[in-house]
Amino acid sequence: MNVLEARRARHLIIRLDRGEELPAALVRALDEAEARAGWIEGVGSLEKAEVALFDQASRTYAKTRVLDGPCDVVALSGNIALQQGETSLRLSATLARESGVGLQLAAGELVWARVYGLELRVTAFDDLPLVRVFDDRTGTMQLATQSSALPALAGEPPRLAPPVHAAELPRATPPAPAAEPPRATPPAPVAELPRAAPPAPAAEPPRAASSGSAELAAAPLPQRPTRPRQEDEPYPEVGDNVTHFHFGDCIVISSDGERIRLRQERDGRVREVSLTMLRIEPPTVDATTGKKQFRLARKN
Repeated sequence: MNVLEARRARHLIIRLDRGEELPAALVRALDEAEARAGWIEGVGSLEKAEVALFDQASRTYAKTRVLDGPCDVVALSGNIALQQGETSLRLSATLARESGVGLQLAAGELVWARVYGLELRVTAFDDLPLVRVFDDRTGTMQLATQSSALPALAGEPPRLAPPVHAAELPRATPPAPAAEPPRATPPAPVAELPRAAPPAPAAEPPRAASSGSAELAAAPLPQRPTRPRQEDEPYPEVGDNVTHFHFGDCIVISSDGERIRLRQERDGRVREVSLTMLRIEPPTVDATTGKKQFRLARKN
């Protein structure tokens, strides 16, 4: 059992609008609010979702299940922590939808979703630095405090500040003879105090603990569920030219698989768009430059 306590918290109310995607949109909102640790609750509706279950026997996530169509969020909860220095979410959801045989329920870890309308309450813990560390007993990533997972980081010194050696200084410095020798041999007592007082052992715990953190960093991370992608699905890559229905002629400057960033040719402004809201027409190839040219139309 491990109990962590937070005494300073903020409550954030976040609304995700239609067409935004989880978890990417929520991560952006949390980064803007500087919420690096916390708990999440939510209600609303989704246009499409993908969930997965963790198989304890094989220590891997089972095949991702796709709910292709409207569904209501009966319950959504999760947490926020840092993993390898970046904001990481773990979301679990119970979803309901109508089917040909009546009401159906599906639940699991929420891998991806496209929002219809979602309202979330986030309790951010400002004084509890949470990180995800690998637990070799279960094969899962679990929550820990940053100080316990990586003791050498800046979060730990307040706990190591009062070592036992601080109590030894009064016993080493107040002897009566130590006040008399300075008249005869002043350098001797002054040289002895630094040798008796240096808290060299206080620096050893971080070295011993940092080796443990190195073992944590070296531990293999479990394979998280991933969203499958169709191989034949046309997709603009970095350097390709696109014609956006609103922004006009642009060039692709970055891509994360679901969203792309475009630089407009007419004024150099950078735009970020979600491909799930667009209809991507098959590309043509410029015979002169050899570059692909995509047309991005509004999805009906």
